[in-house]
Amino acid sequence: MALNYEFSRFVTDWLAKADNIKLESIATYFDKFFTLYVVYNRLYAEATFALSRKGQINISSEKPFPDRKAATNYVVKLIGSASLVGAITNNTECSAALSQIEKLIEQNVFSIKLHMVTGERQREKDENLLRRLRDRNQNTKAEAILDLIYSIRCNTFHGHKEFEGVQIEILDPIIVLLETLIGLIRDKLANWD
Repeated sequence: MALNYEFSRFVTDWLAKADNIKLESIATYFDKFFTLYVVYNRLYAEATFALSRKGQINISSEKPFPDRKAATNYVVKLIGSASLVGAITNNTECSAALSQIEKLIEQNVFSIKLHMVTGERQREKDENLLRRLRDRNQNTKAEAILDLIYSIRCNTFHGHKEFEGVQIEILDPIIVLLETLIGLIRDKLANWD
């Protein structure tokens, strides 16, 4: 499936914008994460529509766009869990980023699963996420990686992530994972028959 000009231009322009952000302060880490997430959002929306057109998923025009499912399950369906996990674990920088995040969750430095309304920590859900990130089942691990990214997006976009320097510890490795994931989806959409 060749990507249309408008779509390709959007992705290219936003990636160039992200590349121009120099990671020097907490503000620039948030800016880069937000900018990359705009690209990721556009890509997983297109992936969802492509999967639907091919009859691999069924989305209803009567219901809201399935954002969480698109960002997690449908991306795995598009790329394949083995390809996604392989791209992360076989890349030294990505593997280190994922290990760093696992350590942060394990040591309770950051709470990933926050209550959407109150922002309260949900340690049990974080521990479940950590188990899934370390799972040997590639589908479980792939969906956990995407759930991690989506959860951090929810925390940042909905204001439960404080604008403090300590956030660099989680945003830095998430940016690494997000950049790789964007490349995987973009390549898959561009070369999908």
